Amino acid sequence: MKFDDAKLRRLDVTLLLVFEEAMATGKLSAAARRLGLTQSAISHAVARLRAAFGDELFIRTSRGVQPTPRALALREPVSEALRLIDGALRPARFDPDKDERVFRIAASDYETSLIVPLLVGDSSGTSRFIFRTLIRKDAIEALHSGDLDLLIGYTWEKDGQCESVTLYDENYSVVARRKHPAMAQRLGISAYTNYGHVLVSPGGTLTGIVDKALAAASVSRRVVVAVPYFLAALATVARTDLLATVPRRVAHCHAARFGLAVATPPVPIRSFPVQMIWSRRLAADSPMLWLRKQVLDVTKGIAEI
Repeated sequence: MKFDDAKLRRLDVTLLLVFEEAMATGKLSAAARRLGLTQSAISHAVARLRAAFGDELFIRTSRGVQPTPRALALREPVSEALRLIDGALRPARFDPDKDERVFRIAASDYETSLIVPLLVGDSSGTSRFIFRTLIRKDAIEALHSGDLDLLIGYTWEKDGQCESVTLYDENYSVVARRKHPAMAQRLGISAYTNYGHVLVSPGGTLTGIVDKALAAASVSRRVVVAVPYFLAALATVARTDLLATVPRRVAHCHAARFGLAVATPPVPIRSFPVQMIWSRRLAADSPMLWLRKQVLDVTKGIAEI
């Protein structure tokens, strides 16, 4: 649509608001009070309106101002223009019970297994969720490209295009099958290193943060198998004599299901923050605001474990 730029430049939102208030109240003084403008500013605005529309618009009378036929004809389109401008400045609120939306979230199976049951609830809304196992650089790139809406986990590869909040700080527990000899009493470093280990390694390596902690204590362990998923590690130790060192909350929440004993690691291991990360370009997006609030709400209970 081709606009008359010269005419549109003679208008601004303040002029349209003055017109709207003058039509509503019939008094320029009342319009001035409602808009917080001086009488002089109102008079100047009316003069600009008259020049823009080529009409007197408002005729002064003893009781205020009376709109001309041209002003009456303009009332509905001016009101509609203001409504559209206001709607653009104030995006519609997302309604999860009515608005269909597919949210795409990246998280490891650890965060997914804890968060998904709480996030979907009774599934009465129309929103749906897709969880993916993207991590670190791949996840950040997917946020930038728009392939992901949210990343839940820990990464040191954030940049200025992302915003984040820490949901909780996580530390570690050791898990083994029930009645495992190493778990018969307080787990010491000797028992810990005498048995083989399952390592959760999405990147496919045979060493991790635990090995750095052991090296600081001048000892090492034997990693027998590396798997990409935490629940696979729990299933493996449940049926073998292997040990696994996993985030404390995943051990707490799933030990009973897998028939596992849980112990404190025999060496200090650095904790890590579980974060929620999103692209800055979606910071004010209404559905994204809703999604981030839901994640914050459901992880409050997880944080207290």
